[in-house]
Amino acid sequence: DNGGYSAAPFNLVVDCGQPGWSYAVVGYTENLVRATPGTTLTALSPGRYDITFPTSVRDCAYLASSGDPGTASDTSPINGIYTGSSSDPDQVYIETKNVGGGLSPGLPFHLEVICPSAAHTHFAVVRASGTAARHSNGTTSRRTATGRYTMSTHQSLAACAEVATRGSVNTSVPYTPATVQIVPASARDAIGIEVRDLLFFGGHLDNQSFDVAAVC
Repeated sequence: DNGGYSAAPFNLVVDCGQPGWSYAVVGYTENLVRATPGTTLTALSPGRYDITFPTSVRDCAYLASSGDPGTASDTSPINGIYTGSSSDPDQVYIETKNVGGGLSPGLPFHLEVICPSAAHTHFAVVRASGTAARHSNGTTSRRTATGRYTMSTHQSLAACAEVATRGSVNTSVPYTPATVQIVPASARDAIGIEVRDLLFFGGHLDNQSFDVAAVC
């Protein structure tokens, strides 16, 4: 909770730009370190960015995480990266926030964009109510309790990596900061998700929108 190292489980998805995928890695000086060819970065104001890809990403999921762009140690692991849509179908909107929920510049992050044509993937962009604003074929979502959600598919996800990001389902700003965790689900073809307010705000379960994906 204080940003120190800790032994904990995690899921990792590596995006190198295969068909149906796009990516961007942004550094400490608000610079585009590497990305899908043709991608551009616009710094709108401190902690706010537009990332423009060469083709439409309107129907896709946007997964982002704090991370060093090279080989050094990320010095800001407990900060949050939040995603949203843009009025431009080729863009993803990003906000980087500190532990108190305030916008902060200079926080490095990795963004992966997963679209319906990506092979061996399942995703959903889920409203606070639990319904999906957009999703991959055969994927559904629902809210089971306050801050608790399930994404379901038509195949086992036991051998998949599962990741999630707090983000808006549209062009509205993802104002409320929160963490999104993958938790066990009651079926092999489902993912459990919990959304919690930051510890700064009490760490309570909360109904907030998010993006979630399983890569198999």
